[in-house]
Amino acid sequence: MSSTQQQQTADAAALAEDVLKLQCCAILQLDPDGRILSGNAGVAAVLGYVGQEILTQPFSVLFSAADAQRGAAEQAVARALEQGMEQLSLAMVRRDGVRFRASVMMERVRDQAGPRVLVLIRDTTEIFQTQKRVREAQEIALRAQRLDAVGKLTLGLSHDFNNLLSVIGNSLDMLSLRRSGDESVRRILDVAHRAVGRGTQLTRQMLAFGRGQTLVPQLSQVDELINASLELYRRVCGDTIRLEVDLAAGLPPISVDVGQLEAALLNLLSNSRDAMHGVGKVVLYTRLETIVVPSGGGERGQFVSICVGDSGPGIQAEIQENVFEPFFTTKSVGDGSGLGLSQVYGFAAQSGGTAIIGTSPLGGAAVALYFPVAG
Repeated sequence: MSSTQQQQTADAAALAEDVLKLQCCAILQLDPDGRILSGNAGVAAVLGYVGQEILTQPFSVLFSAADAQRGAAEQAVARALEQGMEQLSLAMVRRDGVRFRASVMMERVRDQAGPRVLVLIRDTTEIFQTQKRVREAQEIALRAQRLDAVGKLTLGLSHDFNNLLSVIGNSLDMLSLRRSGDESVRRILDVAHRAVGRGTQLTRQMLAFGRGQTLVPQLSQVDELINASLELYRRVCGDTIRLEVDLAAGLPPISVDVGQLEAALLNLLSNSRDAMHGVGKVVLYTRLETIVVPSGGGERGQFVSICVGDSGPGIQAEIQENVFEPFFTTKSVGDGSGLGLSQVYGFAAQSGGTAIIGTSPLGGAAVALYFPVAG
């Protein structure tokens, strides 16, 4: 062997030794049956196995119980031996039982003892979580854009509708003055007045969704606001529904329109009551959470959440993204306008927060209102 070849061999050996010392990733060598023959220093850092305790164990020891049961480890080894290469992205398990997201590269190698599989395992949990947060932020942004577009349309329609109602209402007032002595006409006018009043209420709800209502925010402590209205909330739920309250201690203040917040919570409690047909359990709880800031370009911030959850049937996943749209309702025709939740969403959004629907700890639906921490 020439001196050049000797130097190249020495360099390759030194490089291999340096690679084995790497702690940023675990490097394993498997036999054709998937038994672990050797590992580098990164095995302790990434997988939690110290010294030689991982040796002779099956590759499947690093897989979740479900993946191990279906033979995922053996299948991966077989593909690597057959095709020469195999790549995996999956949840693996450390020695202490903690799961982590892993990127796995497998390559077939040969030596005097026969074929082997070289495995490189890299912990990609942080990358995976970052990608997940980005996807969540994108979904929230798309949903907000759609609702914002609907809100602008609703805002324009509600203003026009309100102008028409004003003309009708004024005309009815004039007719009432001229026909005050005619009982039959007065009854007809009363019905018309009530219809105008109902239309005005619908207009206010549409304005709330379109963020066209006027809010009067005050610096407030959420627990104080809820406790002050707790008796009212219990009456709305009724005697056959148990209302449980769980208020987190030490929450920072928020800037919110107190009257609109009370109206929003009454709306949510009424929805829960109706969903359970008057029998069940409702939980009202508060938390301090870090979520993606609405319209914040993916940034995260601290919000006080106020959630109403129930033990009802819940809301199907395929329609959850539609429930905040105006006139969308799961109730029977005539039982609701479909503006309640859109009004709640509009109020939360106009307050600098958002509203999110999900599953309650009680198994039913849950709607959480998020308000940014003041200051």
